Amino acid sequence: MPRLDERNALVIGSAIGIGRAVALALGREGARVVVADRGHEAERGEVVRQIVAGGSDALSVHCDVTTDSDVAGAVGTTVARYGRIDILVNNAGIGQPSGDFVDIDWSNWQRLIDINLRGVALGMRFGLPPMLAQGYGRIINTASQLAHKPAAGAAIYSAAKAGVVALTSAVAQEVAARGVLVNSVCPGPTDTATWRESPDDWRKWKEAQLPIQRIAHPDEIASAYVYLASDEASFMVGQSISPNGGDVTW
Repeated sequence: MPRLDERNALVIGSAIGIGRAVALALGREGARVVVADRGHEAERGEVVRQIVAGGSDALSVHCDVTTDSDVAGAVGTTVARYGRIDILVNNAGIGQPSGDFVDIDWSNWQRLIDINLRGVALGMRFGLPPMLAQGYGRIINTASQLAHKPAAGAAIYSAAKAGVVALTSAVAQEVAARGVLVNSVCPGPTDTATWRESPDDWRKWKEAQLPIQRIAHPDEIASAYVYLASDEASFMVGQSISPNGGDVTW
């Protein structure tokens, strides 16, 4: 039997990249999936098509995590469609243009915090009440290996992702005894649009630096989310797991 059979999942930020791989992986494991993202209508539709073709149910919704009503609406749509929400993945995020801290465009600071940190908080704000009411839930927040290994030139992004790890841990301690487990995934370098848009020389340097000598495929990252969403992770509380090819080890 699939590990997530009869579970209902909302994946926010699932049209492309790691989120897309997560939505598809949850669907393959039997979950019904609400595919939520800002725009990317065609991409969302394709994810839904693939999940349905694989034998599960799926639905596409627009969700801008900087808009409270959009996040509340995505959770509400999931509950209305499937009767409950069992799994919530808060994956929406953006990268930071590389640059020294003293040269930061402070409008970028606010946008990064609003999407990468506040957006995660909003997902939990609206996702937790129905989970607590039913006495069961799995919340998985996307952070980054830069939460554990902040990088020069990415101060805002590193700070936001470290905030996701801290937020995850704090909330997890509040709700674990009530049946809701909250954890985060801290991916390392992965073959996404953001990676491919990086300078060639930097990408070559980064790959050579990794102990595994290559970057991840999104499916390799998605497997961590499937595990945390499953009953196999029943003792995981407030953890940050980091599939990163050895870039961060502890």
